[in-house]
Amino acid sequence: MEIIEKTKQTRRMQLSGGSTYIISLPKDWIEELKIKVGENITIVKNSNQSLTLFPREQEERETIAVIYSSQKDSGDSVKRKIIAAYLAGYKIIQIKTKGMKIPAEHSRSVRELVRSSMIGTEIVESSSETMTIQILTRLPELSFETALKRMYLMATNMVKESIEALEEVDISHAEGVVNMDDEVDRFGLYMRRNLVLAVENENILQDMGLKRPSDCLEYRTIVSKIERIGDHASLIAKRIKFIEEKIDPKVINKIKKLSEKSLEVFEEAIIAIQNHDFQKGENVAEKVSKVIEEEKEIMSKIKENEKNSTIIRFVLEDLRRIAEYSSDIAEVAIDENIQSIISEE
Repeated sequence: MEIIEKTKQTRRMQLSGGSTYIISLPKDWIEELKIKVGENITIVKNSNQSLTLFPREQEERETIAVIYSSQKDSGDSVKRKIIAAYLAGYKIIQIKTKGMKIPAEHSRSVRELVRSSMIGTEIVESSSETMTIQILTRLPELSFETALKRMYLMATNMVKESIEALEEVDISHAEGVVNMDDEVDRFGLYMRRNLVLAVENENILQDMGLKRPSDCLEYRTIVSKIERIGDHASLIAKRIKFIEEKIDPKVINKIKKLSEKSLEVFEEAIIAIQNHDFQKGENVAEKVSKVIEEEKEIMSKIKENEKNSTIIRFVLEDLRRIAEYSSDIAEVAIDENIQSIISEE
């Protein structure tokens, strides 16, 4: 009972002066939050019919995460900790050591991470024992719909260009596609950071154009699926260097048609999300089943001794996976909009 009282209490609403409602707050809560008499309190009306009180504007708080590294840590381990702090919403991330120089491997890993993966970040301080990363972008700078469309276009372009490079066996073009995957992942990380912050802050939620905190969980799934689609486009591009000679034009045409159908369901899944369209989400699920059947049919006709057969099989599997991830995105549209077809009695 004591634990409940520390986090939840019921107070009676009172009317003051005929036009203002007031409610008292527990003294120990106010003291714990260090709120002083005369300070302003921000009240936010949430979409779920609740109110949230902030003792001060959240955006003004300078949140700092300190990460200690040691010789035992690998460069990848330090990177994972920084990414976790970035996603958690910290504005300043410090990498420190205890009485020793930062290992050269750690320093290189941090600089590479900031350069390639974290939008709007800079290393603002660097010494032998401390590196400070500051997130400079204001959150969010894009509505979620705009950000989602940009990420979708990047992933779509990757798939198209990977198939073009496959047809021409253009290794240089393929390497360009692989590099594009870094941009998709970078943007995905930025969007996931925004979604984490939006769950806890109604102002950010509204700025992003989202209605409910639960939307953040669903849209984080979408971001993850688009990242996976970019990964499969990158895999197609990476396999091109193992091709012995140009693939049979008849097989290439089948691959191109399958890629077009995979991208078609990808596009329709994104439209279903943006338009909150239950029926279009259902249609995508049906179309994905046909893409999977077509992939199986093409796969069954590839002979084991045929040149490049292994590469072709992997590429077909990549295109199938792209369609399946599109189905996962469409499922969010279905789940999110189920109320549009339900009649309550």
